Amino acid sequence: MSSPIYVVQGANSAMAQELVAQNKNARFLLLSEHDLERTPECEHISLVGSAFDEDFLKQSIQQAVERWERIDGYAHFSGSILLKPLHMTRLDEWEEVFKKHVTSAFLGMKAVLPTLKSQGHGSVVLISSTAAKVGLQNHEAIAAAKGALEALVRSSAATYAPVRFNAIAPGLTRSRMSKRIVESEQALKASLQLQAIPRLAEPSDMAQAISFLLGEQSRMITGQIIAIDGGLSATKRMSP
Repeated sequence: MSSPIYVVQGANSAMAQELVAQNKNARFLLLSEHDLERTPECEHISLVGSAFDEDFLKQSIQQAVERWERIDGYAHFSGSILLKPLHMTRLDEWEEVFKKHVTSAFLGMKAVLPTLKSQGHGSVVLISSTAAKVGLQNHEAIAAAKGALEALVRSSAATYAPVRFNAIAPGLTRSRMSKRIVESEQALKASLQLQAIPRLAEPSDMAQAISFLLGEQSRMITGQIIAIDGGLSATKRMSP
């Protein structure tokens, strides 16, 4: 079988970099708002542009199709994190969270869908969060945005079948965005005590699941949100 061809939006994120590193046999169109921090070893096209520039997104997809003739999957990693209670969240902050998570996914999907539809196959993977399912303190904005992404996954899976749409929902994962929690011994301990598996997840854990959802091994899976959170969203831990 020929090498799979994947579009990655938000290619500088730790999860995206791990996805590329784990799939050296694949070919990638890597989209980022800044130059890549790490040069991939696999065949790739790397383009820098705004996640909100429709012309840039469409032309990027066209460039990949002209070079490789098809696209097998699209993974969206663009986003941010805002940990604030609702009453302290400004309107511009609320709108920015939705823009970075939901609007960027909408525009990326809109750019790649014509190709996936014409092929009659392909896989789309978005990144949700445990916060969309479990009520976590000070997560109102990010929880609402991730809940919107999960709804987008389910509706798109029905509308565009047989193209597949799924999402992973990470719990606490080591990344630049979680640095404040991870580097605080007290905050990290309190977070991990909520999980059945009290271990900090790594970007590589997420990349493995995304690889599975993008690939043919998951050809019967669509419209699903797969939690990778150490059991946080499915179990209840008793206090020690």
